[in-house]
Order: sequence, then C-alpha cells, then structure tokens
Amino acid sequence: CLQDPDRDELADVEAFLDRLTRLIKAPLMIDSTDARVMERALAWCQGKAVLNSINLEDGRARFEKVVPLARRYGAALVVGLIDEQGMAVSVERKVEVARRSYSILTEEMEVPPEDLWFDALVFPCGTGDEAYVGSAAATIEGVRRVKQEFPLAKTVLGVSNVSFGLPPAGREVLNSV
Repeated sequence: CLQDPDRDELADVEAFLDRLTRLIKAPLMIDSTDARVMERALAWCQGKAVLNSINLEDGRARFEKVVPLARRYGAALVVGLIDEQGMAVSVERKVEVARRSYSILTEEMEVPPEDLWFDALVFPCGTGDEAYVGSAAATIEGVRRVKQEFPLAKTVLGVSNVSFGLPPAGREVLNSV
C-alpha cells in the first residue's frame, strides 16, 4: 500500500517495485483502491499475488474492475464483508455477505474458490459506540462460520483495527493479545 493523497501512487508503486523485485522473489499483496495501480503492480509481481481488496459496497462495480485483473494475472482476492448496506457486523450478516460474494465470484465470474480470502472485518472495541458492542466475538464466530461454509476459501483479518481509538500503549497490549 503506497496510497498517499499528496503523491502519485502509480509512480510510487513503479519505483518501489522496480527496486523490490530486484531484491526479493516472493509473491506480494497489492493494497490499492485504484485498478490501474493494481494492474501495474501485478505486471511486476512474481508468483501468485493477492489483491487487497474488493467488496460489494458499491454493488458489483468493484468486482467488475478488479476480478478481470486477478484472472488475467492469476492473483487471489481479499473480499471484505461489506455490501450496499454497509459493513457486516453480526455473524449472520458476515455469512450473508460472504455467501453473496462467493456466489457472484465463483459461479458468475469463475474465480476459483481457493483464490478467495474473506476478510470478516474487525471493529474497534475502544470507541464506546453501542453498535459495536459484541462485534469482536461476532468477528471470531463469523470467521469460524465462513471457514465452515467455504472450506476452499481462506480468511484474513487486519487485527490492528480492533484497537483504533485507544492510547498507543493500550493498542500495543490489545494487538499483542
């Protein structure tokens, strides 16, 4: 991820990957919201890259931009459990969004199930927002249910998100747990 609103992300990615791919020979996770950047990065990557991320927040629009790139370059996809209604907080909503995404991606867009990495999304526990009370437990259970329902797919979590809003020392302790 080299996104910075004050810089040219495409130029930064090209310069970075020009150096990186000379030093290491490993697959990379490309984290961008710009399909042009994703495609340029995929052209530099060796091995099976992972594109982070797609979701249904704007309906199928993101899928339609990114899935053809993933298919062309053989990349896997991180699929955030977000749709037009917003982020899936409850276990049921996480499974519902995963099920819908899985169906579109595997049945309609012919993405192999083993190329999907579901991100059940971790919500901050330190915000005091009533809407997120119990969301950590729902995330853990959501991951379990998604793994159970889609055994060929993988799961991934950005666990540091759980500590947003806490003081630095509290973030360090919570993230380590």
